[in-house]
Amino acid sequence: MTDVVEAVFISTGSEDNTTCSVQDLRTGTDLMRYKGGGCAQHQGLSIIGLNYLFAANAAKPLIHVWPINKQEQMSGIRFVVPGKVNAMAVTPDAAFLVAGIQENIYLWHLNTGRMLNTISKHYQAVTCLRFTDSGEHFISAGKDGAVLVWNLTSACAPLVTGNGQDSNEPLYSFNDHGLAVTDIYTGIGGTRSYLYTVSLDRCCKIYDLMGGVLLVSVVFPVALHSVIVDKLERSVYVGSAEGKVYVFHTENAPRMTEYHMDEEEAQAFVGHAEGKAITCLALNMSGTTLVSGGDDKQVCVWDTGSRQLIKSIPQNGTVSNLRIRLVSGVVFQPEHKQPEMFADSLKRMISAREENDCIELMPLANQDAEEEDELPQGVLDDELLLKFIAQMGRVTAGENGVEDMEETLEEEEDDESEDQEDSEPEEAESEEEPEEPEPQKKKTKARKTPSDQEDDEEEEATESVAGTIQSVSAPLERDAFIEKLQEENRQLKEETKRMFEYLYDYVSRRPQGSPDKSKRKKPNAK
Repeated sequence: MTDVVEAVFISTGSEDNTTCSVQDLRTGTDLMRYKGGGCAQHQGLSIIGLNYLFAANAAKPLIHVWPINKQEQMSGIRFVVPGKVNAMAVTPDAAFLVAGIQENIYLWHLNTGRMLNTISKHYQAVTCLRFTDSGEHFISAGKDGAVLVWNLTSACAPLVTGNGQDSNEPLYSFNDHGLAVTDIYTGIGGTRSYLYTVSLDRCCKIYDLMGGVLLVSVVFPVALHSVIVDKLERSVYVGSAEGKVYVFHTENAPRMTEYHMDEEEAQAFVGHAEGKAITCLALNMSGTTLVSGGDDKQVCVWDTGSRQLIKSIPQNGTVSNLRIRLVSGVVFQPEHKQPEMFADSLKRMISAREENDCIELMPLANQDAEEEDELPQGVLDDELLLKFIAQMGRVTAGENGVEDMEETLEEEEDDESEDQEDSEPEEAESEEEPEEPEPQKKKTKARKTPSDQEDDEEEEATESVAGTIQSVSAPLERDAFIEKLQEENRQLKEETKRMFEYLYDYVSRRPQGSPDKSKRKKPNAK
């Protein structure tokens, strides 16, 4: 029992204790039976990663859970929902669950059991729910004929507008069907795929999810209940209300938007009881075998190439769900252990957001991480940062470089020379006081002409220069002092240049725009 086989999961509306049975598609051998869940709702069966089986009860507000290798339900898990589930779907990664209860859509996070949102956009009961293969979007359809495409992220975390308006809006809203939509199918490619819908209005419509447009509408002579498409999306199989399965090929698609297909033109699979609806369809991995189930309590296996009936498997009740999975016999052995993928229960009300309800983003490690931590907070402001960079640029350009140091040094020397000049005339006067009386000195100063004043100024300048030269007693010490200042200045320039390059790199990596910049008041230009 270790070979890989194609297993078909069949749920019926029988009154016995079996909710779902698993059979080998090729041989018809029973592989497993899941009991104790009552009748499974149509469109209410999900298989989670070949580890668990979910089935919505058709009569009670319950979702039953079985391990894939056990007949009995999980004892510690009981999913009670706000109402009877009409349709259900689970993301491919088993992280989110959506369920249609009456006209509302409920979303749960399975790992925590939290109810994330409730969407009310259908006017009548929801009949179908499907996720795209990527799990980023899901499609809902209802008895009102509406087909809505939802973004999972927006549906789980709607934006808070603050003006009282509902922000739960679908990505696309298709209202082309006149009656209830009975089944939907999505191809491969996420939102780049095609969407197939069937309805009681006898139409099978194909939509392009990339542009959100209707490509073609194929009208059949009878109402339609189910649809399935092969992996290459070349053949579309639809189950009718009269017990026949029709097929049309997309290789020769009609040029008009609405195409009416006659009963003679439509290739039919005939084998079910006449007048009994075909409620569900499934294809094997290669697309060579078609499995159909209906209200006639029969599961028929067909060869798609010849449309011949291979075998018919009788059931105890009407067939409500069909799923085909490629499995190994090991998964049904008791030793097989399943990972814990979900919470013990589902909450029935939307819980309030907590303070820690956020996604933490860790920055990538780089060489400047430690330097960024040491950066002062004030520098993060845009205007202050630009001013600081401008100052660094002027220093780097040499405006405050060696020239400023030399000017400062010259100013200090001038101050010292002026002090020496002031002290030298006082000493000269004190020496000449005994030789000349004070009144005569004042008289001589009063009689000085402008030429004499110029001569005195030249003499004072000469004396100041001489005093400066005499004040520097050790020329070697002065040269060493200047060299020390120049070395310090050079180190300062290198440090400033390094800081300028770092700030320039920081600004170039910083995202454009700042929300606080618009609020800062700019000075009026004069």
